[in-house]
Amino acid sequence: MKATFSIPDELYREVKARSALEGRPVRELVITLFRQWLGHAVNDPEADTEHWEHFEPPLRRLVHKTVSSHSMESIRESITNNFDDTV
Repeated sequence: MKATFSIPDELYREVKARSALEGRPVRELVITLFRQWLGHAVNDPEADTEHWEHFEPPLRRLVHKTVSSHSMESIRESITNNFDDTV
């Protein structure tokens, strides 16, 4: 089923950025969160057994240890700073 939600732009940008870092589509994250919120049993073959708060993104090793914010402003600043260092 398709559903349309209206969420704040900044929130969606953060979700989209983080999902890209984790290599997971936003659709997959939404389904996982809905299932967890509804309390689907672990033995449900459709349920995602990994709790989202403990998920370690596959590309986490590429993020510098000093990064604490994944906001668009922080991402832009990081790109600018890294670009300046390489020029």
